[in-house]
Amino acid sequence: MCLYGIYKNVNIINPDQNRSVVPVDACIADEIKFLNDNSVITLASCCGHGRAGQIHTWSNAYGEWKGHHQPPIVLIREDSIHLAEDLGYRPYPYYYAEGEHDRVWNLLLKTGCITMEDCRKWHKVNKVPFKRDLGLLAESKRSASI
Repeated sequence: MCLYGIYKNVNIINPDQNRSVVPVDACIADEIKFLNDNSVITLASCCGHGRAGQIHTWSNAYGEWKGHHQPPIVLIREDSIHLAEDLGYRPYPYYYAEGEHDRVWNLLLKTGCITMEDCRKWHKVNKVPFKRDLGLLAESKRSASI
C-alpha cells in the first residue's frame, strides 16, 4: 500500500465521469485498471494507506461521525455487480453517511495492503521512497498479480 499522495494514471470507462484518465492510489492502480479493462465501471477507490481498522472521525452536513478506516476498496456501479462477481469479487451495498444507497456497491480489493508494515514493503518492492505526497508515478512495466 502506498502512502497518501502517490498515484498512477488509470484509464476508466465510467460514462458519467468528465475524464477518461484519473489518478488512482499507486498500489491499487493495476487492479482498478484490470476492473475497467473487464467492463466493471468504477466510481471511486482508496487503498487505505495502511490504516485499515484504525478509528477516525469526520463531520459533514449531517453531523459528527466515528468509524474505522476501510481496507483497500473500490466503489462500482450497480450494473457492474455480475461482472465483478464473474471476476471473483463479492460486491456489497455501499451507504453514504446520510443513509442513501444510490445504486453504488463496494468491493474489497485483492491488492493494496492493510497495515503500515505492508505499506513499507510495497514502497521497498516498487523502489518508491517511503514518503508522502510524491505525486504521479511514471508508468512501469511491473504489474500487480490480481
